Amino acid sequence: MKNFVENFRSFLTEAEMGQYVEDGMVTLYHYTKNPGPTLELDPEYKKSYHSSREFEIAQTPRVFFYVDPKQRETFFRRGIPLFTTQVPANKIYDFRNDPEGYKEKHRHPTYGLRKGEEWNTMLEDIRDSYDGIFYSLSNFDVVAWFQPIEVTRTSPEEQAQLEGSQER
Repeated sequence: MKNFVENFRSFLTEAEMGQYVEDGMVTLYHYTKNPGPTLELDPEYKKSYHSSREFEIAQTPRVFFYVDPKQRETFFRRGIPLFTTQVPANKIYDFRNDPEGYKEKHRHPTYGLRKGEEWNTMLEDIRDSYDGIFYSLSNFDVVAWFQPIEVTRTSPEEQAQLEGSQER
């Protein structure tokens, strides 16, 4: 179990949440095949908003967003629509820097942060004060959002520009 926590920590990188804040807001990006112009994402609605790895770590309902569509995972290939929304930065907890000490507060004295246990209680505690949590994985930065949220589909041209490609 200790190895699992150490391996998960190795996923965390050195991103700073502040690099994504503009005028007090953070733009969030979500890929989905939904054909509509807008969509409400509700973390309570279904587990499929989690990756299976994230769901193993904690079952706390959340929806995942990229904060930079250029960092998207490769399985989001051309043709999968990109949806966006903006949220106040002060509603997102900066887990990378952990200024309020949630990791230490919830860490088991012997086992640290165990998946499905301390991770759940820690995320639920954060959810009591924040609507989302920012952190970084190996190749991308994410916000996990705890509340229902409406997103708007981008045009194919805007999506290509945001992803840094001219193809569409």
